[in-house]
Amino acid sequence: MIRLFVYALAAIVLALLVIVFTDLPADPGYLLIAFGDYTFETSLLALAVAAVAIYLIYRLLRMLLEWINPWQLVRASRRVGSLFNDGRRGKTEEGMLALFRSNWQSAYNLLMQGSREREASVVNYLAAAFAAHKLKQPELRTNSLETAERRYPHARSTVGIVRAHLLQDDGQSDQALKAINSLRKSVLNDASLLGLLKQVYIDLEDWDELEKLLPVLDRNKMLDEAELARLRRHIFAQRLHATGAGRDASLDREESLAKLRQMWKKAPPEFHHAPALVSHYARLVLRHGGRKEAATAIEQAVTANWNSELIDVYGSLPLGDDMRRLNLAEEWLEKNKEDTGLKLALGRLCLRNELWGKAKEYLQASITRQPTAAAHGELSRLLENLGETAAAQRHLNQYRSLAAEPLPDLPQPKSTPPTPD
Repeated sequence: MIRLFVYALAAIVLALLVIVFTDLPADPGYLLIAFGDYTFETSLLALAVAAVAIYLIYRLLRMLLEWINPWQLVRASRRVGSLFNDGRRGKTEEGMLALFRSNWQSAYNLLMQGSREREASVVNYLAAAFAAHKLKQPELRTNSLETAERRYPHARSTVGIVRAHLLQDDGQSDQALKAINSLRKSVLNDASLLGLLKQVYIDLEDWDELEKLLPVLDRNKMLDEAELARLRRHIFAQRLHATGAGRDASLDREESLAKLRQMWKKAPPEFHHAPALVSHYARLVLRHGGRKEAATAIEQAVTANWNSELIDVYGSLPLGDDMRRLNLAEEWLEKNKEDTGLKLALGRLCLRNELWGKAKEYLQASITRQPTAAAHGELSRLLENLGETAAAQRHLNQYRSLAAEPLPDLPQPKSTPPTPD
């Protein structure tokens, strides 16, 4: 409005200057326009004034339209309408609240009713599919997902990822894998999809494909170093188990042992120092008669990095060459005198060599240092077979109170008559 006033004032001043400094009042000029039978005549002064007036009217109308702005009226009406709806929740909102409260049936019903509201979106159908999944209604879940794909094609990849997750959670890993494979061409390096694919391969025990996936997971920073190393060890352990458990019917006992030995030889050096893997390998090769291989694997691992769990395995398993192992374990004792597990292993190795008195001393030393169920159990049955019934019963009671695992099958002395305690 101020600009319009300025323009009008400028036009008036300009007109006055023209009138003062020219002879326009004495001779205003003459304009004649003829068109067919029509003529238009006026003075130049009147034409100039009319032009200025028309321009000013145009500017005024334009400024009024900008000030009124019909879109402003539309937005204002929407704001007014929202004021009346603030106190009323839609079905979609109520459905989501029911979903978070785990009211699956109410959530499904409300979300499907809300799908007919103006503010509805693909979220209605995805959340409804999740509620149907929790209700164990696969048909309702499938219908919700198919409707979501049909009505919201731009969200097809998201719908596919949700479908794969729900199938995997339902135990249908093979179907989940098909859903994932159909998405991988269009959805590249999606974190949710890659994480799901990892779990599906584990469920399906497809270790070859899981191993191929590990570099992709690592590249996308989905695994830290510890988890990556754990998965690699897990894959190797499963392959060892598949070979050592006799799943390949084409391999006989000797061939399985040779294949296990070759796999262990080619394994990364860090695997040879992983206690769980070493123990797993030792038990597998021992099943196929590989006593020497089992003993060597444990001895090399313990020599590189002392581990009490492997020492317990070393004393429990029948690995052969018992006297050599006893002598080696006594050498270890010189550097690890405080290890109670080693003293228990020495007691068991003495039992294998039928050194009853020495076995008793090592087992008592282990209990004195740290009482364990295994040491009490071993000493109890040794004393029972030595005829020391009362002492054997006391250690048996301690063994039972500590709820130990069953004792390994070890040689025992022939029972002798009880002697006074």
